[in-house]
Amino acid sequence: MRLLALANPRSARGRSLARLARYRTLPTVHDVTWVITASADDLRARIAGAPAQAYEGILLVGGDGTLNEALGPLVETELPTAVLPAGRGNDFARYAGFNRTTVAELLASARPGIRLLDLGLVNGQPYASVAGVGLDGVVTRLANEGGGLIGGTAGYVMCVLRALTAFQPWNVELAVDDWTWRGAVTLVAVANGPCFGGGMRIAPDATMDDARLDVCIVGAMSRPRLLAEFPKIFWGGHTNHPAVLVRRASSVRIVTERPEDIYADGEWAGRTPGEFTVTRGALKVLVPGRP
Repeated sequence: MRLLALANPRSARGRSLARLARYRTLPTVHDVTWVITASADDLRARIAGAPAQAYEGILLVGGDGTLNEALGPLVETELPTAVLPAGRGNDFARYAGFNRTTVAELLASARPGIRLLDLGLVNGQPYASVAGVGLDGVVTRLANEGGGLIGGTAGYVMCVLRALTAFQPWNVELAVDDWTWRGAVTLVAVANGPCFGGGMRIAPDATMDDARLDVCIVGAMSRPRLLAEFPKIFWGGHTNHPAVLVRRASSVRIVTERPEDIYADGEWAGRTPGEFTVTRGALKVLVPGRP
């Protein structure tokens, strides 16, 4: 199989290149071309041009943001992909089962399989795992700016603590299929997959193959209560709190009093109002097959 491997040197603040070097040492039965991309536009252009160069699949060396940047041309070309985790959070890779062992198995498989996964859409832009507004958007912005000082989940937690010092809940109006809700929120997450922030299970029951979105509404809480409840997000225990609502839907609309930032897969995705939908089986994912 002819594969194009695209590495994002910006992922994990440059630490992805060390992981790239390790991935390149893995034995493979495939014809793999390894490329370090110059920018997000370069990444997208190389995927868009891959079919004309007879590539049959794309390997992405990076994290959730790298996959998010690649989704548009991946859907357009219908090329299957695998994520070789090298980012900060790697939530999609965690869900899809990509780690060093499975990557090695994939590269050694003469006939990889293909798994179809759903994609979320926010105002027409595809995302893989979780999109939303509120406190998590502030946290993501701080993390992207290096506010966590360190990477991974620990850095994300540091950003949560920083964000809580100034964050105030604000009012939203939600339309979740035919159900409506209005009130003050800490955050609203519209989840195609269960995790964000490096393993935080914001929507623990979400799956990427049911053509549904799991909407997690965290209502207004005091800072002390938020700090007390926050650790539960790592196993999904926060959903038992009376201020947390979870609904499953095929479409969601979020309206706020003033435009608020929307983040998807850790990347800025515009501002509210936000229209969220889901597309069944839009992403083709390579999985290990026969050796």
